[in-house]
Amino acid sequence: MSQTRPILVLYSGGRDSSATAVEMARMGYRVKLFTFQTGLSELIGPRGDSAPEIRMQEIRRVFQYLVDGERVIEGNPYLVRKLGIEKTNVRHIVYPIALALAVHCGAIQYCLRSGLNAVASGYSGYQSRKEIYIEQRHDFVALTRDFLGEYGISYHTPVIEKSESEIKDILERHGISSNSLENKSLFGGVYFEAQYAHDYWESCIPVCREYLRNVRRN
Repeated sequence: MSQTRPILVLYSGGRDSSATAVEMARMGYRVKLFTFQTGLSELIGPRGDSAPEIRMQEIRRVFQYLVDGERVIEGNPYLVRKLGIEKTNVRHIVYPIALALAVHCGAIQYCLRSGLNAVASGYSGYQSRKEIYIEQRHDFVALTRDFLGEYGISYHTPVIEKSESEIKDILERHGISSNSLENKSLFGGVYFEAQYAHDYWESCIPVCREYLRNVRRN
């Protein structure tokens, strides 16, 4: 048991991130949900709700004392532009890597200002085995863990070895809907060659470090 240690869970509102929030709450962590927006705001329904918000309330009905009711919703167009858009004229962009790094930099920034030192991601086994989800491969998870470790932040991926049916089961046995509700990335589901993606990661990391240095300085 974690003895109610706080943790920031990267949360899109989809199955994998929701199952991650459930698993961390089951282990006794106090969960703060972190949604990183890279473009348009969430679609809000007639009652002022959204798909991620609905799923969060389902999770909180089960783990109300362990899941914070105030979800963090942030975005960073500047970092997305620096990691991706500015490079489009000189090289082929691995957008899933750029977006993943922007999300994790946002999480690092939030942790540094909030005193948190643990982050959990919904990277999942059934997607990590597909080349089109290159950012979820085990080698990139290891690189991400090392990157967060530079800032004293531990990195948890509790569903990385789970199948899609196992993740659905985690949700359904707690009465949480198992439909896929998250906002879809425009660049998701695209094949990228692994070695090129590693080279692209290496080109982005200095930008991330410089950005975080400036953040901590200001």
